[in-house]
Amino acid sequence: MQADLLRDKFLNFFKSRKHKIVPSDSLVPSDDPTVLFTPAGMNQFKKEFMGFDAGFKRATTAQRCLRTDDLDKVGKTSAHHTFFEMLGNFSFGDYFKEEAISYAWEFLTQELKIDKEKLWVSVYKDDDEAYQVWREKVGIPVSKIVKLGDKDNFWPSEAKTKGPNGPCGPCSEIFFDFGLKAGCGSKDCDPSCSCGRFVEIWNLVFTQFNRKEDASLVPLPNKNIDTGMGLERLAAIMQGKQNNFETELFQPIIAEIKRFIEAEPKDSTKLIYAIADHIRAVVFSIYDGISPSNEGRGYIARKIIRKSVLHLRSLGIKKPFLYKLVVLVAQIMHKPYPDLKDKQEDIARVILNEENNFINTLSLSSVLVDNEIEKVKLELENDPKVEGATLASAAVSGALGIAAFRLYDTHGIPLEITRDELGLRCISVNDNFEAAFQRELDKQKNLSKSFSKMKGDVFDIKGLGLKLKDTNFIGYKEHTSKTKILAILKDAREVNEALVGDNFQIVLEETPFYAESGGQVGDTGELLNGNNVFQVLDTQKIDNLILHIGKVISGVFKKNDSVVAKIDIQRRQNIARNHTATHILQAALRQVLGGHVQQQGSLVGDEKFRFDFTHFKGLSKDELARVEEVANGFIANNCAVDSKEMALIDAKKTGALAFFEEKYSEFVRVIIIGDFSKELCGGIHLTNIKEIGLIKILGEGSVASGIRRIEGVTAGFAEQFIKDEEEKVIEESNKRSKLEELKAQEKKRSAQVRNSLSEDLPRLIEKNVKINGINTVFSLEENLDMQALRFLADKIKEKLSSVVVVLASQDELQKKAFLVVAVTPDLLSRGIDAGALIRKVAPLIGGSGGGRCDFAQAGGSNPEALAQALEELKKVVNKL
Repeated sequence: MQADLLRDKFLNFFKSRKHKIVPSDSLVPSDDPTVLFTPAGMNQFKKEFMGFDAGFKRATTAQRCLRTDDLDKVGKTSAHHTFFEMLGNFSFGDYFKEEAISYAWEFLTQELKIDKEKLWVSVYKDDDEAYQVWREKVGIPVSKIVKLGDKDNFWPSEAKTKGPNGPCGPCSEIFFDFGLKAGCGSKDCDPSCSCGRFVEIWNLVFTQFNRKEDASLVPLPNKNIDTGMGLERLAAIMQGKQNNFETELFQPIIAEIKRFIEAEPKDSTKLIYAIADHIRAVVFSIYDGISPSNEGRGYIARKIIRKSVLHLRSLGIKKPFLYKLVVLVAQIMHKPYPDLKDKQEDIARVILNEENNFINTLSLSSVLVDNEIEKVKLELENDPKVEGATLASAAVSGALGIAAFRLYDTHGIPLEITRDELGLRCISVNDNFEAAFQRELDKQKNLSKSFSKMKGDVFDIKGLGLKLKDTNFIGYKEHTSKTKILAILKDAREVNEALVGDNFQIVLEETPFYAESGGQVGDTGELLNGNNVFQVLDTQKIDNLILHIGKVISGVFKKNDSVVAKIDIQRRQNIARNHTATHILQAALRQVLGGHVQQQGSLVGDEKFRFDFTHFKGLSKDELARVEEVANGFIANNCAVDSKEMALIDAKKTGALAFFEEKYSEFVRVIIIGDFSKELCGGIHLTNIKEIGLIKILGEGSVASGIRRIEGVTAGFAEQFIKDEEEKVIEESNKRSKLEELKAQEKKRSAQVRNSLSEDLPRLIEKNVKINGINTVFSLEENLDMQALRFLADKIKEKLSSVVVVLASQDELQKKAFLVVAVTPDLLSRGIDAGALIRKVAPLIGGSGGGRCDFAQAGGSNPEALAQALEELKKVVNKL
């Protein structure tokens, strides 16, 4: 039975038992800062587990998940994966252990027809209730029920002693027995043995306690069920395979990799399996909007790509190849993710770009290693503890091991390549090299685990402590509202009144204030009660409660007070212009650049907007101009902006675009502009795009690999920007005119100076004195700059042959000395060097000098010594 059928059977089985089929959440948790990636099916239901009423008490999902805790084990075992699908059924205060166990047993043995004799179960050692259900209700023999402790059968693992605080409970696992021949062969072997004979299929978690700060376990008022079963593992069992990689989920990818291997090296299977796993993780990471980068989720995506490239190199595939596997992933996962086919080309481009960059980095490994060696030398030179250390010492080996980790962590260069590069430089290292590398790697792994695991309490109960009904938002149509204060918060606690000067958060019964969401900033305005004024500086929301954040300007506000809520209408209108403009901009980008353009983020404010989108290179000036032209062309059509409420599934069928990071409810709002834009959006918009007036793009740049950003303005802000730019052009034009005028004046003055200097030339030539058969002209002139001296020296060389010219002058105001020495070419063969001459006397005038053999100059701060300098040079020439 193939995975697609198993997935459908599971979901439909629980649907028929009154469970709501909830779509898979993104790999980027929508409202959960405690994890980098979605690691399990329960993550999207944290609020429901804490009592939030989502309109259903039972749910079932096929959740895409990503875990990196055991990244190094992938490919080496039969069941470790980074990306996988978790099938799960959940109960929020509805059914509990008996029903959960019965449903699981019924699905496996009746729906899938798995042989009961092949199934074993484990229960928590103190969970007599679950034990009794398995033994008496289901009828499993006592010999096939194993009792295990806190580490194996309590969730979170060892939570009773180690935390975290929050909901927890015992669990029961169902195992498939591959038989005596599959494992250690011992007759006493059971699911507690790690020999591989028993494979866990399904984990049933009974969330019945709340762990307190003092480590006590308090029974929850509502007991929950959270189950998880790996689809890949279930598919392997149903297809008679002991290894997940032998199923149709991986085999087409594995076959394609093998097709390009010329000669399979030893242990190639492990590498091939790892690559087949990693490409799925990378594809779905990018599918969910994660761009490879050097931090957070992007770093993990980049790391997985780089590990795959190194595996491919070990298999003899040195050129970019990983990107070619994207199409196979799209084909294999077509049924649950049909839209993956539309994105496969874009995803492949991102991967290809990463492969090329990393392959280029590997080619530069020699240079990078040299840089690290120099850093190590510098570090050790400044470390008194390693005085006299050589590049073969223990201290240096440890330092080089740390450097090797930096190369691995920053550039992805593996330890083996760094070791080889050191060997080529005749640098030997001892065991400290690898030990230091491993220590740094372990530190990073621990840090990575701290990010990927839950932090603090298991569930963030922010916003769920108040027993308040959802705020009724009326802001799509109304700008003011007569309403009532339901709660006043200060420093995360409820208070009875708000006084002048302090900051508060006020919850209203209904409100026209839009809370920050979907990239759009929150509204500002006022809450009024007679002469009492509360200034709303921001609007945020927690769950479906809208918080009006601000301070009391006058009077006092109390719980249950009637108030008039009034937004800043002009600011709201500006925000609406910019929000609608982002929709128009996306339509223009898709028309100019192609259908691969997808929104990756936005910030919509009252003065400008920012829009992030997928594209693989910077936009040229012509492309930007064309996008702006198309966008303003849309505006010129004066199209109405319509909004419609519809089911999410129907909205997607109409082709409405969705933003990857948003978690949409079952019913969504669709914004439709003419026949060119249709997007899922809960934000504030205009009623007609003519109100935008004009869109002006301020700039475009890179945000991350494969993601570009455009910033722009609309309406009056766009007109002001254009006016400012025009004024800048006029100002620049005026500056150029003035500059050209100054240049003309300078040119005229220079011509006049040259004419004047030319008139002095006969006087200078008359100063010619022959010394040792060499013509010499020495002269100290008044108020000439270096340029004038150079001009005169060149002219004298034109008039006299075999001449040494030494001219000097000074700037009386700035107290600067100028000196030039020029020599005709015929004297160079006699060893007369203008540069050598000037260096002899430059210190006398408080400066330094240099130049060519035929011409040199010096400047200094001691003009009083110029006469002495000339005399010294005469003595030098006399000795030639």
